[in-house]
Amino acid sequence: MYDYVLRTSLVEHKVIDIMYLKGMEITQRKIKVLKINDNNIEAYCYLRKSVRHFKKDNILAAMYTH
Repeated sequence: MYDYVLRTSLVEHKVIDIMYLKGMEITQRKIKVLKINDNNIEAYCYLRKSVRHFKKDNILAAMYTH
């Protein structure tokens, strides 16, 4: 869905914003992608200040930060 933005973050080490569905809650996260697997993203989350794992299917939007 948002593979281009996710891959750009991985290759160019760019920080991106994502809207993420976690259970019944939608959160906004600022992340830098570290690894991309078939269904999962491993990224550094600036909100939690740690490496987190995100399901690709739960990413509602991904955009570049300014």
